[in-house]
Amino acid sequence: MNLFTRELQSHRTSLIVWSLAIVAFMYMSMAKYSVLADDAAASQELLKALPTTLQAVFGMTGLNLTTIEGYYGVCFIFIAVMLAIQAGMLGAEIVTKEETGKTAEFLYVRPISRAKTLTLKLLAGLFLISLVGIATYASTYFSIAAFNNGIVPTEILTIFTQALILIQLVFFGVGIFSAAALGFPKKATAITATIVFISYIAYILWGLSADFSWMQFLSPFAYFAAKDVISTNTLDVGWVVLCIVVFIGTISYSFLRYTRRDFKI
Repeated sequence: MNLFTRELQSHRTSLIVWSLAIVAFMYMSMAKYSVLADDAAASQELLKALPTTLQAVFGMTGLNLTTIEGYYGVCFIFIAVMLAIQAGMLGAEIVTKEETGKTAEFLYVRPISRAKTLTLKLLAGLFLISLVGIATYASTYFSIAAFNNGIVPTEILTIFTQALILIQLVFFGVGIFSAAALGFPKKATAITATIVFISYIAYILWGLSADFSWMQFLSPFAYFAAKDVISTNTLDVGWVVLCIVVFIGTISYSFLRYTRRDFKI
């Protein structure tokens, strides 16, 4: 069986579960928006009364939750974290599953180079995260339309989607790197999950105080903070370039190490 197809089949359950989780999250989140919008003034006052720490944790800082753009900005950070976990874990698992499952010898004795093996796994992973991305965009679009009188801010939604794609790529690259380059296959998913968690904590601290402004460099979630995206209606080119560089760098080094290291079988 073609390795690309085999990878798609082996991860189809995970794909369905993640897609359904995001669809459910978006529908339930937007259902709550209609309640906030019914009494915008009272809702805004209530939200302002929330502690600064709580606002930072839930990504509310600087956002007007009674507008559809501001409310989606809060949903955005949770979607971004979900997609980061999915992409990162997929990147780690798609590379290490033969080693952790003790079947590596059956794959790597076949007449196929390690570079081609990793390429096919990489392409399969990119295809899978793109499907999750499509499910995310579609569920967001239709959920907003359902609870915002059919009005969807497609321009800002498209910009947020571009940010999500970049975040997916960064953490997918991190997952691949953890699995292919570090040489600890059994710990790759744990390492990747830890990096996502640290990135989210850095995002929270960055939003709490100017004293932690330097932490923005540690978190792709902070590169595309909702309040900045909404206020500028664009993505910062510098952060976009950095995301691309991180993705290319992690993938390139992964290929270098993967083709040379000893496998644990």
